[in-house]
Amino acid sequence: MRVAVTKPQSPRRWYRWGLLAVVLAASLWILVLARGVLLPFVLAFVLAYLLAPLVELLVWHGRISRVIAILVVYCLLALVIAAVVIYMVPILLQESVHLIKFVPALSSGIQTTWDNWLIRFHQQPMPPAIRSAITGAGKHLESRLSSGLKAVVKVMFGLVPGAISLVVSPVLAFYVLKDLNHIRERFWAVVPVDWRGAVYKLGYDTDRALNGYIRGQVMVALVVGLLSTVWMVILGIPFALLIGAVAALSDVIPYVGPIAGAVPAVLLGLNRSPWTAIYAVVGFVVIHQLEGTVISPKVVGGSVGLHPLVVIFAILAGGAIGGFAGLLVGVPLAAVLRVVLIHLYRRLVVTLDHDSTPSVQ
Repeated sequence: MRVAVTKPQSPRRWYRWGLLAVVLAASLWILVLARGVLLPFVLAFVLAYLLAPLVELLVWHGRISRVIAILVVYCLLALVIAAVVIYMVPILLQESVHLIKFVPALSSGIQTTWDNWLIRFHQQPMPPAIRSAITGAGKHLESRLSSGLKAVVKVMFGLVPGAISLVVSPVLAFYVLKDLNHIRERFWAVVPVDWRGAVYKLGYDTDRALNGYIRGQVMVALVVGLLSTVWMVILGIPFALLIGAVAALSDVIPYVGPIAGAVPAVLLGLNRSPWTAIYAVVGFVVIHQLEGTVISPKVVGGSVGLHPLVVIFAILAGGAIGGFAGLLVGVPLAAVLRVVLIHLYRRLVVTLDHDSTPSVQ
């Protein structure tokens, strides 16, 4: 009979683990202190991550230098952006100008409709307690809508630093793509040999989750924007293309975005008639039901693998910590954290339990 006993960890090994933990904690603290200037770098790494597969494809199959491949990819991206700017932006700007001119009439129409509903409401016989409760709920809703509009305006002005970061981030992304192989070599040089298999598997699973989420969400948002535009045209609601663009952009934020994207359509539909607004709501509900049950599972699939409760928590926590940017990155960060925790569990718990089990022969 032979019993396998695990060797105790040496003090030197624990010292290295403690030093590594201190270095990681100090690095995270520095990042927290410098979070105000991190946005261009975050956008640069995201852009480099999205463009890296195409750059690698040109380098390996096109047999050209990495710098030339990056410039070719940038030129293709510039052509796509230029096509969008030339063909789409003028139409969106024109509809935006018309919408701004239409706002006073829209506000007057909504106010008139609201006043008519109030007159009918006060003419209906009902107990005073119920009437008081409904009146209080209406005032509360009105104040919430007012504060919501102020928050939207504040977010719009808060996007100005993000626009500046959009100009700087492609330059930073160029250097990331240019030195990508060197960055990989330096990274693998500091990873212990025994860990490289597990680290590679962790990186592969993380890349798979982010790939599925980012590229899938872009495709789903485009489909939602197209369906929303078509539904607005069918209902005869003006500014259909602008509403579709808003619906596509807001759809990137899970759960919260669809509601925000439907608000302009409902307000414009309410100006025509209450039934048009109801049809607009029904259309958006159907579109997002199709998105949740058919489109998103087919396009995104199970790459994220998060429970709906975890997704809602990630959105709320991201919004509370990082504001509007936190709403956008909450879910992908939660997906990455899920992958990391699974690998840590397998590495630290399952493996240790297996190694510490006595073997009897």
